[in-house]
Amino acid sequence: MENREELFTEILKRVQRNYVHIVEIERITKEMADALSRNDQESVQLLIKMRQDELERFMEAKHEIQMLIGVGGEDKEKLKSWLNGESKYQPKEFGEKKILELSCQLQQALKRTIDIDKVFNSRVAGKDSYYQAAH
Repeated sequence: MENREELFTEILKRVQRNYVHIVEIERITKEMADALSRNDQESVQLLIKMRQDELERFMEAKHEIQMLIGVGGEDKEKLKSWLNGESKYQPKEFGEKKILELSCQLQQALKRTIDIDKVFNSRVAGKDSYYQAAH
């Protein structure tokens, strides 16, 4: 990266992309829950594939962000904190504030998605649910 501002702009672009991916994953997860409640196995299978594709795009952008953080120099810790939705370091510039803001929104959308997934996963898998094993 030529300069700090360019680095932050590139990270912000990818955070925005990941936010869009998470919102789409949340939408698909809601549709999966609906399809499962209707016992529509064909729709569920299609939605699982769509969600997996979206998750792969999310992970790709996340990996790109991690690589960009690697060249972040003295800003690495701040960036990691902001990307986790933590305001341990006070953002000063517009790009920094947007990274933190979008990261917080992304974390909220991710939490909502996991909550939806827990409900229908537990309903479908019962005691064999992924979330039961996680406790």
